[in-house]
Amino acid sequence: MPMREHIKRAVRGLLGGRCYDYHLYRRHHRWLLRHNGFPNRPAEGEAAYIAQWRQLQKHVEPYSYRLFSHFCGPTPDIIPEDVMHSTIELCLNPRDQWDIYEDKNNFARYLSPDLLPRAVASRQAGSPTQWHCDLHSISRPLILKPSVGTSCGESIMRFDKHGSEWVSAEGTLLTEGFLLSYGPDWVLQEAVAQHPDLAQFCQTAVCTVRVVTYRSVADEVPHLTAAVLRVGPSGAVVDNIVAGGRFLGVNPVDGSIKGPFISRFGQRTDVCNGVNIAAGRYCIPCWDGVVALALHVASRIVPHRLLALDITVNAAGKPVLVEYNIGGFTTYLFHFTGQTVLGSYTREVIAHCRQHIRTQNSRW
Repeated sequence: MPMREHIKRAVRGLLGGRCYDYHLYRRHHRWLLRHNGFPNRPAEGEAAYIAQWRQLQKHVEPYSYRLFSHFCGPTPDIIPEDVMHSTIELCLNPRDQWDIYEDKNNFARYLSPDLLPRAVASRQAGSPTQWHCDLHSISRPLILKPSVGTSCGESIMRFDKHGSEWVSAEGTLLTEGFLLSYGPDWVLQEAVAQHPDLAQFCQTAVCTVRVVTYRSVADEVPHLTAAVLRVGPSGAVVDNIVAGGRFLGVNPVDGSIKGPFISRFGQRTDVCNGVNIAAGRYCIPCWDGVVALALHVASRIVPHRLLALDITVNAAGKPVLVEYNIGGFTTYLFHFTGQTVLGSYTREVIAHCRQHIRTQNSRW
């Protein structure tokens, strides 16, 4: 783990998670206001936003509302990111079961392997390497990634076949010795050949649709509430927003793509990787299949009600689940595209979280 991450975790532990998140996002959203040229002053509808989220947290920072109301309009359903991390995620998704369900080597325990990229080899908890197929029989590039503790595409490597050898862009040879040195938890997968409608946005990195699913506490039915398309920078291995990628809004109803391309800091442009999003109409291919896959996964990951899934569509038109996330929701992706993360279920979630907090407090 990088030293910076160790320091962040130590400070978070000293301050307490809720306090740390509040001050972190308070400062970050004030910076984003300045960066995007918006005035830092009370906005229309801010009082209703404060009143709504004060049901879950005594101090509600107004700066995220002052920023994202420029894109979402004056709705109180813009979620303060600190409230998402310190309250909503923990109420909807039991923290003691995050690690086992987020381990990518466990995905095939809950889901059919046919829904996932083809696994070539894996290692879990320092066990011997498990080979699932012969490297010589594979012609597509291979993707190596940690199976636990991943964030923002860190440590992901791509290997291409050169003769009988597999070599990364950095010149690393794919050998069993290297795999053992890579770490105790990882998965080696065959790269997905993405659908041409997605490949037009980026040829080198597989574009994924990040969708939010919420399984309702009222009827136990999963719902898809928001979606964006993530596009990597040309030449990248992954569609990592932090490393220069862009994202676009996706209509959850019909899969239509709405520009402009947006950066993690809200910078907006119509052109990315040679695609002018304003010059035509674009849509996620096989959208009904993407929705069906997302809802199926949401119904299978039983302990957790709120998921962020990364789904692509392969060259044959079949949706493929790249991964799902249980914690650390990047709510700004949706807010910058004018979507609220939970949509019409926001008040239901607030009521559930209030009851959850009361129940927890009564036990003390």
